[in-house]
Amino acid sequence: MNYDALILAGGRGSRMSGRDKGWIMWEGHPLIEHVLQRLAQQTTPPARILISANRNVDAYQQTGHVVVTDERADFAGPLAGVEAGLMRCKKNKLLVVPCDTPLLPPDLFERLQQAIDEQPQAIAAYAVTADGPHPLCCLLEPSLSGSLAHFLDSGHGSVVSWLVKAKAVTVHFDEADAFRNFNTLETFQTKRDMA
Repeated sequence: MNYDALILAGGRGSRMSGRDKGWIMWEGHPLIEHVLQRLAQQTTPPARILISANRNVDAYQQTGHVVVTDERADFAGPLAGVEAGLMRCKKNKLLVVPCDTPLLPPDLFERLQQAIDEQPQAIAAYAVTADGPHPLCCLLEPSLSGSLAHFLDSGHGSVVSWLVKAKAVTVHFDEADAFRNFNTLETFQTKRDMA
Protein backbone atom coordinates (compact mmCIF):
# COMPACT_ATOMS: atom_id res chain seq x y z
CA MET A 1 0.00 0.00 0.00
CA ASN A 2 1.69 3.17 -1.21
CA TYR A 3 0.88 6.40 0.57
CA ASP A 4 2.46 9.80 1.04
CA ALA A 5 2.98 11.53 4.37
CA LEU A 6 2.68 15.24 5.11
CA ILE A 7 4.30 16.85 8.15
CA LEU A 8 2.58 20.10 9.08
CA ALA A 9 5.24 22.66 10.02
CA GLY A 10 3.70 25.75 8.47
CA GLY A 11 2.27 27.66 11.41
CA ARG A 12 3.26 30.91 13.05
CA GLY A 13 4.31 29.25 16.30
CA SER A 14 2.21 31.80 18.16
CA ARG A 15 1.97 29.64 21.27
CA MET A 16 5.74 29.09 21.19
CA SER A 17 6.73 32.77 21.27
CA GLY A 18 6.95 32.76 17.48
CA ARG A 19 9.50 29.95 17.31
CA ASP A 20 9.31 27.46 14.46
CA LYS A 21 8.28 24.30 16.31
CA GLY A 22 9.94 21.99 13.82
CA TRP A 23 13.36 23.26 14.85
CA ILE A 24 12.91 23.22 18.63
CA MET A 25 15.37 20.77 20.14
CA TRP A 26 14.23 17.77 22.17
CA GLU A 27 16.35 14.80 23.20
CA GLY A 28 19.23 16.29 21.20
CA HIS A 29 17.39 16.59 17.87
CA PRO A 30 14.88 19.01 16.31
CA LEU A 31 11.25 17.92 16.56
CA ILE A 32 11.07 17.58 12.75
CA GLU A 33 13.74 14.87 12.90
CA HIS A 34 11.83 12.95 15.55
CA VAL A 35 8.68 13.01 13.42
CA LEU A 36 10.62 11.96 10.31
CA GLN A 37 11.99 9.03 12.28
CA ARG A 38 8.50 8.05 13.48
CA LEU A 39 7.30 8.02 9.89
CA ALA A 40 10.25 5.86 8.84
CA GLN A 41 9.34 3.45 11.65
CA GLN A 42 5.75 2.96 10.51
CA THR A 43 4.85 -0.68 9.92
CA THR A 44 4.39 0.44 6.32
CA PRO A 45 6.67 3.44 5.67
CA PRO A 46 5.45 6.18 3.32
CA ALA A 47 6.51 6.20 -0.31
CA ARG A 48 7.19 9.94 -0.06
CA ILE A 49 7.29 12.55 2.69
CA LEU A 50 6.20 16.15 2.16
CA ILE A 51 6.79 18.96 4.63
CA SER A 52 4.35 21.86 4.82
CA ALA A 53 6.38 24.95 5.74
CA ASN A 54 5.93 28.69 5.31
CA ARG A 55 9.12 29.74 7.14
CA ASN A 56 12.66 28.40 7.13
CA VAL A 57 11.92 26.67 3.84
CA ASP A 58 15.61 26.27 3.00
CA ALA A 59 16.23 24.54 6.33
CA TYR A 60 13.35 22.10 5.76
CA GLN A 61 14.64 21.38 2.26
CA GLN A 62 17.91 20.30 3.85
CA THR A 63 16.06 17.26 5.25
CA GLY A 64 15.95 15.92 1.69
CA HIS A 65 12.16 15.93 1.48
CA VAL A 66 9.79 17.92 -0.72
CA VAL A 67 8.68 21.16 0.93
CA VAL A 68 5.26 22.61 0.07
CA THR A 69 4.01 26.06 1.00
CA ASP A 70 0.42 27.24 1.47
CA GLU A 71 -1.45 28.34 -1.61
CA ARG A 72 -3.28 30.82 0.64
CA ALA A 73 -1.80 33.95 2.18
CA ASP A 74 -1.33 34.94 5.80
CA PHE A 75 -0.89 31.59 7.56
CA ALA A 76 -4.42 30.38 6.87
CA GLY A 77 -4.18 27.54 9.38
CA PRO A 78 -3.32 23.84 9.27
CA LEU A 79 -5.97 23.00 6.69
CA ALA A 80 -4.17 25.27 4.21
CA GLY A 81 -1.12 23.07 4.68
CA VAL A 82 -3.25 19.96 4.19
CA GLU A 83 -4.68 21.52 1.03
CA ALA A 84 -1.17 22.14 -0.34
CA GLY A 85 -0.25 18.53 0.40
CA LEU A 86 -3.37 17.06 -1.19
CA MET A 87 -2.76 19.12 -4.33
CA ARG A 88 0.51 17.23 -4.79
CA CYS A 89 -1.02 13.77 -4.35
CA LYS A 90 -2.06 12.04 -7.53
CA LYS A 91 -3.39 8.68 -6.37
CA ASN A 92 -1.71 7.93 -3.04
CA LYS A 93 -3.53 8.48 0.22
CA LEU A 94 -2.04 11.22 2.41
CA LEU A 95 -1.11 10.59 6.04
CA VAL A 96 -1.06 13.94 7.86
CA VAL A 97 0.86 14.49 11.09
CA PRO A 98 1.93 17.64 12.98
CA CYS A 99 5.61 18.49 13.40
CA ASP A 100 5.22 18.71 17.19
CA THR A 101 4.15 15.12 17.87
CA PRO A 102 7.47 13.27 18.26
CA LEU A 103 6.00 10.16 19.91
CA LEU A 104 3.57 8.98 17.22
CA PRO A 105 2.75 5.25 17.31
CA PRO A 106 4.40 3.03 14.67
CA ASP A 107 1.04 1.61 13.61
CA LEU A 108 -0.64 4.97 12.95
CA PHE A 109 -0.95 4.50 9.19
CA GLU A 110 -1.82 0.81 9.50
CA ARG A 111 -4.68 1.42 11.94
CA LEU A 112 -6.13 4.37 10.00
CA GLN A 113 -5.91 2.42 6.73
CA GLN A 114 -7.60 -0.58 8.33
CA ALA A 115 -10.51 1.60 9.45
CA ILE A 116 -10.97 2.92 5.92
CA ASP A 117 -10.78 -0.61 4.49
CA GLU A 118 -13.50 -1.76 6.88
CA GLN A 119 -15.90 0.96 5.72
CA PRO A 120 -15.98 1.01 1.91
CA GLN A 121 -17.56 4.48 1.75
CA ALA A 122 -14.92 6.07 4.00
CA ILE A 123 -12.37 8.37 2.41
CA ALA A 124 -10.80 9.72 5.61
CA ALA A 125 -9.93 8.58 9.13
CA TYR A 126 -8.39 10.26 12.14
CA ALA A 127 -7.08 9.33 15.57
CA VAL A 128 -8.87 9.76 18.87
CA THR A 129 -7.71 8.92 22.40
CA ALA A 130 -9.16 9.27 25.88
CA ASP A 131 -7.89 12.86 25.72
CA GLY A 132 -10.11 13.63 22.74
CA PRO A 133 -9.78 13.83 18.95
CA HIS A 134 -6.47 14.34 17.16
CA PRO A 135 -7.76 15.51 13.79
CA LEU A 136 -4.35 16.45 12.40
CA CYS A 137 -3.29 12.81 12.70
CA CYS A 138 -5.39 11.67 9.78
CA LEU A 139 -5.38 9.65 6.58
CA LEU A 140 -7.02 11.22 3.54
CA GLU A 141 -7.95 10.19 0.03
CA PRO A 142 -6.56 12.63 -2.58
CA SER A 143 -10.10 13.10 -3.91
CA LEU A 144 -10.80 15.27 -0.84
CA SER A 145 -8.75 18.12 -2.31
CA GLY A 146 -11.73 19.78 -3.99
CA SER A 147 -14.02 19.65 -0.94
CA LEU A 148 -11.25 21.06 1.25
CA ALA A 149 -10.65 23.96 -1.13
CA HIS A 150 -14.39 24.73 -1.12
CA PHE A 151 -14.48 24.52 2.70
CA LEU A 152 -11.60 27.00 2.99
CA ASP A 153 -13.02 29.28 0.30
CA SER A 154 -16.19 29.49 2.39
CA GLY A 155 -14.19 30.97 5.26
CA HIS A 156 -14.17 27.87 7.43
CA GLY A 157 -11.06 26.59 9.17
CA SER A 158 -12.03 23.99 11.79
CA VAL A 159 -10.22 20.72 11.11
CA VAL A 160 -12.77 18.62 13.01
CA SER A 161 -15.70 20.29 11.21
CA TRP A 162 -14.16 19.51 7.84
CA LEU A 163 -13.46 15.89 8.76
CA VAL A 164 -17.01 15.45 10.03
CA LYS A 165 -18.29 16.96 6.79
CA ALA A 166 -16.08 14.47 4.92
CA LYS A 167 -17.65 11.64 6.99
CA ALA A 168 -14.24 10.64 8.35
CA VAL A 169 -14.14 7.60 10.60
CA THR A 170 -12.53 7.82 14.03
CA VAL A 171 -9.92 5.34 15.21
CA HIS A 172 -9.32 4.91 18.93
CA PHE A 173 -5.74 4.61 20.17
CA ASP A 174 -5.04 3.66 23.79
CA GLU A 175 -1.69 5.46 23.99
CA ALA A 176 -2.76 9.07 24.60
CA ASP A 177 0.84 10.21 25.21
CA ALA A 178 1.77 9.25 21.65
CA PHE A 179 -0.37 12.13 20.36
CA ARG A 180 0.61 14.83 22.84
CA ASN A 181 1.63 18.09 21.19
CA PHE A 182 4.56 20.32 22.05
CA ASN A 183 2.36 23.36 21.50
CA THR A 184 3.41 25.64 24.35
CA LEU A 185 6.74 26.27 25.98
CA GLU A 186 5.30 25.00 29.27
CA THR A 187 4.11 21.76 27.70
CA PHE A 188 7.47 21.31 26.05
CA GLN A 189 9.27 21.68 29.37
CA THR A 190 6.92 19.21 31.09
CA LYS A 191 7.25 16.71 28.27
CA ARG A 192 11.03 17.03 28.31
CA ASP A 193 11.03 16.28 32.02
CA MET A 194 8.87 13.20 31.44
CA ALA A 195 11.06 11.77 28.69
